[in-house]
Amino acid sequence: MKARKLSSGNYRVQLYVGKDSSGKLIRKSFTAPSAWEAMQMAEEYRELRGIGVAENRLTVRMAINEYIEVRTNLLAPSTLRSYRLIRDTRLQSVMGIPIRSLKILDVQSAVNADAVTLSRKSVHEAVSLLNGALRSHGIDLMLNRRITLPRARKTERSLPPLGEVISAIKGTSIELPCLLAMWLSLRISEVRGLRFSDIDPAERTITVRRSVVYFDGEDHHDDFNKTLESTRTIPLPPYLFDMISALPRDSDEDHIVQAGYNGIYKRFKKIMKERGFDMRFHDLRHEFASALSELNIPEKYIQKLGGWSSPHTLKSVYIHTLTPSEQAYQQQINALFEGMIGEK
Repeated sequence: MKARKLSSGNYRVQLYVGKDSSGKLIRKSFTAPSAWEAMQMAEEYRELRGIGVAENRLTVRMAINEYIEVRTNLLAPSTLRSYRLIRDTRLQSVMGIPIRSLKILDVQSAVNADAVTLSRKSVHEAVSLLNGALRSHGIDLMLNRRITLPRARKTERSLPPLGEVISAIKGTSIELPCLLAMWLSLRISEVRGLRFSDIDPAERTITVRRSVVYFDGEDHHDDFNKTLESTRTIPLPPYLFDMISALPRDSDEDHIVQAGYNGIYKRFKKIMKERGFDMRFHDLRHEFASALSELNIPEKYIQKLGGWSSPHTLKSVYIHTLTPSEQAYQQQINALFEGMIGEK
């Protein structure tokens, strides 16, 4: 690691931090008025991230930092953000322990501390990240099998009847995004990622192929969805097709829903609160799954429409209480929503 003098008179040090998906080296630059300062900045960064640190000095925090760093160009910004959040807020009692000295009891103690305030899912995510960071250094403690996680806490959410929700949002500025979420079971990031070009007018379908995720005060545009199963083509009901077709646009590449995340979310919360309902926008997917379950629509088709990666996720989280057969299911779904919309 050497400092090179630039034409500006400053000094620059480049540090190798990993490789991208094509195998090309990734380097991070540090620039300062003097060679010593540039070297110091690079050394502090390397120490913090665990880059180039001897294995016997590499701490859990350093190993996780390194694990995140080398995946910067491979993972979605939202995933990287969640990893950093885990690093900074969970399993804190083991972060300073060298990875070669880490014991199962150390991790279990950290899990026990987190279980006081965190859910089973949050703790499991932290253990899985730690496990991945350790395995990248050839250490396999089999944490996902040997660590006892907190018991799942079942939370019952009482959602209003589907018809009352439709009545509340009908005719408002957020009717379309709400119906896309509730009728087609789209996540808010998927709703905001839709473009007019995603519609096939001949087949009357819409393809969910990208997302706009909001975090840290700004939108992050991803040309992919949360899971492989989330990329899907869904029949577009006539009511929604006509509503979208009537919207103004300059290009087919324009987004169908122009409103920002906060505009949609806050407006939805306000409307629901005025009706006496405590609902999140994401609860509209719960309404979708519950309504279809009551229609006795097979779980496999509900899972396909909603883009869930497994029936377990659908059954344990979302249900509260295009073959010919699939076309028949879709007709039942459309009849349910169209009937309720027509009554309002």
